[in-house]
Amino acid sequence: MKQNLLRRFFATLMLLAISTLTWAYDAEINGIYYNFSGDEATVTYYSNRYDNKTAYSGSIVIPNTVTLNSKTYTVTSIDAITFQGCTGLWSITVPNSVTSIGWAAFSGCTSLRSITIPNSVTSIEDSAFSGCSGLNKADFASVESLCKISFGNYSANPLYYAKRLYINKQEVTDLVIPNNVTSIGNDVFRNCSGLTSVTIPNSVTSIGERAFEGCSGLTSVTIGNSVTSIGNSAFSGCSGLTSVTIGNSLTIIGNYAFESCTSLTSITIPNSVTSIGWGAFRSCTSLTSITIPNSVTSIEDSAFSG
Repeated sequence: MKQNLLRRFFATLMLLAISTLTWAYDAEINGIYYNFSGDEATVTYYSNRYDNKTAYSGSIVIPNTVTLNSKTYTVTSIDAITFQGCTGLWSITVPNSVTSIGWAAFSGCTSLRSITIPNSVTSIEDSAFSGCSGLNKADFASVESLCKISFGNYSANPLYYAKRLYINKQEVTDLVIPNNVTSIGNDVFRNCSGLTSVTIPNSVTSIGERAFEGCSGLTSVTIGNSVTSIGNSAFSGCSGLTSVTIGNSLTIIGNYAFESCTSLTSITIPNSVTSIGWGAFRSCTSLTSITIPNSVTSIEDSAFSG
């Protein structure tokens, strides 16, 4: 008797789980699947994460609003795994109403070539673009909007794969950070090899971890007078970097900050710096001279290794 009850119980659980997996959306409107809550709509996946591969294909433009049963909803987010594995998807435009993009949202979209991300987006979760090896264009509304996005990790940023930055459909190679930006977050320009120069204004106070890591085309960087810290690995792997000008408020050079900047021949550290992090200039094989001021009180392990 107990065994029969247990079997029925587990069978019921399995049916509920299958039902949840295979009916993941509230409605399909013009080929896009949505869930609704209050006055908001979330773009979601078709059925379940295992048969979603052909749900979306071609070029998709997500609308700002959708109407169902005479009620209009604002599209505010893209759910986790929504476009995961949709190998036939090659471009997508995100509307100016969306504020967040969920984890693995575009993971495995190997044919995705371009994506347009508006001012409204403030967070992109872990691995949202993991494996999007075909990306060659990441178009943002402005530099300010890009700098305010919180990326879950490196593969949450389409720039990591696209390597070229577009602002309003124009490619940017000489990047000037606007004066209304106060910080450059983690992974923001990571792997953007299309950049050749970067100017960071006095409004910016911090440069996040891996912010410009792997920007191999970058040759010159000017850091403004208000930056107090350069994050870990901020310019690591910028193999083309030959010129770095640092403002006079910097106090901390993070771990691996300029690691493997193999074209850097000299650098002057300002009189405000107190510490140089672990491996900060490791493998800077062309470095022939460096000026270290009286203010420096600690140089961590392997700071100049190699």
